[in-house]
Amino acid sequence: MSEGQVTPRQAVIALMKGAVPERADDIDSLWARYDPDVVLSDDSRHITLNACKERITVSAKTMDVFWLIGFSGWRAIECYSPHVVISAAGGGTVADLMRADEELGEVERAYKERIAAVQDLIAAPDATSSPWPPDLPRPSADREAMEDMQYKSAFDLSCLAAAFTYFHEFRHVMLDRDNERPGDLREEEMACDVWARSFLTAHLAQYALKNGHIYQDVLRKRSMGLAVAALILHEITPLWEQGGNCQYFSLADRLHALLDNTPLPANDHFWIFAASLLIGILRQRHIAINAPQSGARELALYLLAKP
Repeated sequence: MSEGQVTPRQAVIALMKGAVPERADDIDSLWARYDPDVVLSDDSRHITLNACKERITVSAKTMDVFWLIGFSGWRAIECYSPHVVISAAGGGTVADLMRADEELGEVERAYKERIAAVQDLIAAPDATSSPWPPDLPRPSADREAMEDMQYKSAFDLSCLAAAFTYFHEFRHVMLDRDNERPGDLREEEMACDVWARSFLTAHLAQYALKNGHIYQDVLRKRSMGLAVAALILHEITPLWEQGGNCQYFSLADRLHALLDNTPLPANDHFWIFAASLLIGILRQRHIAINAPQSGARELALYLLAKP
């Protein structure tokens, strides 16, 4: 490795601290105590991100997949949020509004093409073997090089979602090193999800106060990052495993753990975003959205409960 080149470990620590700057000291303490290696594996026809007591292993293509999911998921706002907002204002059910929207077909087709590109990238032997959507930026660590504010927002949420996945894997390291792994692998995965979510949100009030931010604004942004993490879980979980298996609870249960009980108002932009992502997921699976007219939070929770 050439002088000045960032190591995989340094990159992961920087990502964690960038996502949760108020916990930088805690992050340093955890890495000093558990000291896992970060290994960059070869690309393959799937994604690679796992951990044991000694290391976290990830492939470069995996981070490209997460980036592409984050930027594609941001477009769910363009595609479905108008229907969520109008329904919340008493304008009819989401299903009726979508049926009446003559422009939805074209916008939704573009969204689905981007999501399809995610699956193509996951199945590709390496990142260079799959075409990249021409309207989405390539992975980059330079946020300020992006002129489009929409891209900057998608960048922030993609980084938060990716950080969540690393906090999840770091918790595996901790449990393994401390000999505290549950006997049920499903319980361990859920515990790592819950721990990662808590790490991202536990000290928000202090952070907001110290930096002159509004608490709800910070909570909204972190929660939207978790919503993108939920989309990542959906896209990287094969359809035949989404109902759960001996290693994982059902995908619906994991999404509940990430998104439910978020203390934001019923029609907050977070709930509009979450509902839009969930509509996109259900539309991919050709599941009818028969939700009653409701606020965005009620709609999102209804969609989370769909099989």
